[in-house]
Amino acid sequence: MTVAKTKQRVAKATYDKAGLVNSTGFSTTQRAILNVVLDDGKEYSLDDAKNLIKKFKGGI
Repeated sequence: MTVAKTKQRVAKATYDKAGLVNSTGFSTTQRAILNVVLDDGKEYSLDDAKNLIKKFKGGI
């Protein structure tokens, strides 16, 4: 007997620039970085935002 497994794809929540820049989940410095690196009109997941902060800090 074989059991068919299905993969469910869970959509990640995304936020616009204003939502992330005004988020209390980031420090003041991180929000300032997000204000610089994020594009208006695009949406980002929290993982995207954290990765962009790391990438920005790597260049300092």
